Amino acid sequence: MPLSATVNNVYKALLSFSPPQRAAVRALWGEQGGEAQERKPMNSETVLSSLLQTARDVTGDELLFIKEYFHLPLSSLRSVLAATHISTIRMILQYYNRFENTLQLSDEYQSVMVSVLLKTHQATDDKLLLELGSLLAAASPADIKALPSKQNNVNLLENINRNLDRMSLAQREAFGLWYNKVMSPSSITGGHQSLIRDTGNLIAYLPFHSFQHLSAAQLLDGLDVLQRNILSSVKQEFIANRLIGGYRNLTAKDFIRLGNLSCLADPVDLRAYNNTEAFQVIQESIMNCMLKGLSLPSQLVSDLLLNNPEFRIPSSLSANRLKELAPLLPSLGVTFLKGLTVSQLLSALPALSTIPFTPIQAYIIVDKLFQTNTLSTGQLQELGTLIVGVKTETLLNLTSDKLLSAVKALTPHFPVRSLPYIDVHCALEAHTIATKLWGFQEVVNWLDDVKPLLRCTPLLSVLRRTRLLVEKLSNTSTKPWNTQQAQAIVRELINANPKLIKQDFLSLGSLGQGVSCRVLQERFGADTSPLSVRKILAFLRQQPGILHTSLKTCVLDKLHQFKFFPDLLQDLGAEIALSIPMSTIKIFSAEMMDNLRKMIVATPRYFLMLSRRKQELLVDRIVQRMKGMYTVPFTEEEFRSMGIMAPFVVDEVFIQVDRSFFTQNLDYLKTLCYSSGKTELVARILQEPAVFGPVKNWNQATLSMVGRFLFFLPVNILQEIPLPLMTLGRIEKLFMSHRQWEDGDVGILCSDMNERKALFEKQQFVLQFFLGFLKINSLSLTPIVPTCETLHTTSPAAWTSSSLSSMSSTAFSNCLELMGHDSFLASFQRSEVLKRVKKMYGPVSSFSPSVIAQLGEIATELSPEELSALRLVEQSSIASMGAVSTWNTRQLTALFTTVLNSTKLTPSRLDSNMFVALGHILCGAKTTEINTFNNVEFGKAVLWLGQLRLSCSEEQMLALVQLLTHSLAFGPMSSWDTDVFIEIGVLAAGLPDIAMSALVKEQIEGITPMAISIIPPEKFAVAFSQSQISMFSYEQAVALTPQQVSALRDLQRTALAMVLAPWDGRPVIIKDPTVRSLGLIHNPLCLILGLLMLLIVLF
Repeated sequence: MPLSATVNNVYKALLSFSPPQRAAVRALWGEQGGEAQERKPMNSETVLSSLLQTARDVTGDELLFIKEYFHLPLSSLRSVLAATHISTIRMILQYYNRFENTLQLSDEYQSVMVSVLLKTHQATDDKLLLELGSLLAAASPADIKALPSKQNNVNLLENINRNLDRMSLAQREAFGLWYNKVMSPSSITGGHQSLIRDTGNLIAYLPFHSFQHLSAAQLLDGLDVLQRNILSSVKQEFIANRLIGGYRNLTAKDFIRLGNLSCLADPVDLRAYNNTEAFQVIQESIMNCMLKGLSLPSQLVSDLLLNNPEFRIPSSLSANRLKELAPLLPSLGVTFLKGLTVSQLLSALPALSTIPFTPIQAYIIVDKLFQTNTLSTGQLQELGTLIVGVKTETLLNLTSDKLLSAVKALTPHFPVRSLPYIDVHCALEAHTIATKLWGFQEVVNWLDDVKPLLRCTPLLSVLRRTRLLVEKLSNTSTKPWNTQQAQAIVRELINANPKLIKQDFLSLGSLGQGVSCRVLQERFGADTSPLSVRKILAFLRQQPGILHTSLKTCVLDKLHQFKFFPDLLQDLGAEIALSIPMSTIKIFSAEMMDNLRKMIVATPRYFLMLSRRKQELLVDRIVQRMKGMYTVPFTEEEFRSMGIMAPFVVDEVFIQVDRSFFTQNLDYLKTLCYSSGKTELVARILQEPAVFGPVKNWNQATLSMVGRFLFFLPVNILQEIPLPLMTLGRIEKLFMSHRQWEDGDVGILCSDMNERKALFEKQQFVLQFFLGFLKINSLSLTPIVPTCETLHTTSPAAWTSSSLSSMSSTAFSNCLELMGHDSFLASFQRSEVLKRVKKMYGPVSSFSPSVIAQLGEIATELSPEELSALRLVEQSSIASMGAVSTWNTRQLTALFTTVLNSTKLTPSRLDSNMFVALGHILCGAKTTEINTFNNVEFGKAVLWLGQLRLSCSEEQMLALVQLLTHSLAFGPMSSWDTDVFIEIGVLAAGLPDIAMSALVKEQIEGITPMAISIIPPEKFAVAFSQSQISMFSYEQAVALTPQQVSALRDLQRTALAMVLAPWDGRPVIIKDPTVRSLGLIHNPLCLILGLLMLLIVLF
């Protein structure tokens, strides 16, 4: 609300005032005794401030003055508050604390309020801090740290403790730093046993260098206080070790209070409670940690749980005991599961159905139940998580009603655990059920049931039902379709009811992502008012998945035509806004750049999806507009204001990060994403004297705080860490902390395969050096043999091949599946593991389907002759082989032939499920065999196959893509729209040269970057003209390999450079003699001139 409007409302409030009160107010304006006088020149801010001061001694209706204050615009709030009399400030606080729940003030509004009060008025009235009440929860970390020294004021501490649960972790930690100013080590160690309870919640947020002085007695006494607060992993580990390591007589009740903290203790300390009442509580806590998915050191699991003598004979366990042990069964492994009887499994099924077994473990259990006909296909929903063990062959034989019930049980447990903005790799089971259900016309009535499977449903299946889906638009428009499915349905909708989109565009719901650029621009043009444009943008932000690049480009191209485009930045949302070219972002105003920064901080995933170069260029532009960012130091306020972007600032800025902030916020810093260059800077900072100093002086607490950052250190520095510190347990914790980050929302988007490989090599060195595998000196430990639990906490590839092959038979068997899925296993490691497999399971020809399914990457060490001897009968074992991408040509040929021989199928009888299972093995088929594939069945499989970097020859790719031109598949290539190209993915690389050279804009937009990258260089240079290349998106253009670029002609390179230049800012080098005079193109005008010259040459 404008400030003038607020003042007008205050005038209205005067009507309810008594004559004396009105007279007092009139006096402010120069009106006394009813006689008009010349008004004094007072601005609106002064008026409001004066009115509030006048009203400070009245109650009731006069509170209307105070109420109007809360309607001030944010832009005026700071100046008005700063000029307000202290007595009025108190009235404002009184009103706020009384009506807080009804005021509905934004967080930013409250933050400005408390900031002004603390910086301006607290200095003149030190009692004000005690009157802030719940408004204190809106204080920024910087303001909190600057609070005056009132740590001994009981009332203030009570207010802080009362409001801590409303604060962010950064605010809580800021209060911890503020309180720490009076908490010297001696005051902690010399404090009463009740120190934690006396201090309250606040003590949980002391920096660790002070927190670590708390005694075991103080921790035990105040455990309940600490448990109800957010404790860092370092503090949790400290509490567990200080209490359990410090006491030897803790009771069962004490361990109940400790709860999951027991899982962080040293196994040796916990083992001391064996044969006591407390030991059962400890075991229950550990199983509870496992059930919650927490990663535990292997020794903790093996020593306290797995080594129990009762597990030696699985069949001897009672059904009730098996139910109790359910969370532990995945760790007991396949050997134990094979020893269970059918009756045991059936009795314990309700408990087992909630446990996250691996596919092979689930397969073993389900196979036992089905083999004895104990469980029928009609009872699939009872399997719960075990449903992943059901054979696809079994699913194929189910009726539609049983399939639907299976969907309800299966969908929560599909390995489709990637985020909505990551390419989906659907499980074979998901594809099997989806394609079969979509074979029934009634599927349009089952959309609620099949909704979780839509992302795994082939476009070809949906195309058969678009007419029916359009007829049920109100339901169809609420489902999470992928882009190509939405495009197909919208195209059918336009054919059936062309007026609907014009009349009620927003009724498209989740299908909005499927509209064409022409349709979308028509909607923007139909009503060019800001309100209408904002409605459409809000509609696009609500789409269920990532918007296609072409659609985002289309939106920006249209909106650039509006004069109010600068006002639409926040309405675009982070996803579309981050598609704005750098050439445009460069000219953003300071306010627009700040809004863009806030959007990225609030929704970081879209920033993480950008290429590394885009990230760095964007951050550099944002930093250039931020005042003082190039001055030292890089403060906490600046760092936090950048959010996920902070580690992407230029090195000169990052190296100046405030060291106090760095050391006190490591848990936060470890959640972020770092490029290889920044990891080197972090490593340097860690070793500075003001941080942790030389690594040779580090201790266990240091290692706990450093966590995954330890892998940023150079190899020569890692060797200086004191050997006794780097126990197996410590190494496991380091591995687990990094894996937890890597599997999280940031880690999954942060690193590419090269960066992951480099970090793994560092991990491998740490493990092998400190566990004695690299014999450096006489102090080196004797190499140990890992258990299966140890491989889970670390990584199979981190161990030497001899250590893997030396594992006990049980441990090796239990971890074969894990080893088979480790993509970092080197060839020599795989060879040794394979020798052990043959020794345990006999010759290759005797391998069971379950053993084959576990081999994964290990199988690449089999010769073509050995591969020919495999019995590849079940689709699960075929899929295990098909998921491997590193086969050579002879192996692929042998595998494809083996599949046909084992299944007794001819190439023409392969169905879509088999094509999905075959995966990379498809490239082992001869061209003549490919030509006989069933066109429709192959078309249903391309959703999966199109996401694989297939190693097929050019002739094979051509044959595969030709299958899709059948009238029952996608029809002639000339008729393919964007949706088909998105669906077929890399298979687009197989288009014939003549078809590729005839592609139009809408078709080119659908070609995936991966497909671009695998087109043979010579073919690319011949097929794509410069005009087609100029239609590429940035993502398509940057996907070109150096070999492809080197094969281009000069005009093609120019066209490519012009696609890259608006984002990369790279100069466009034009070597063609007809345009040589342009030389290097640096600015937008030169780019336009270069494009004009290119068009002249073309036309």
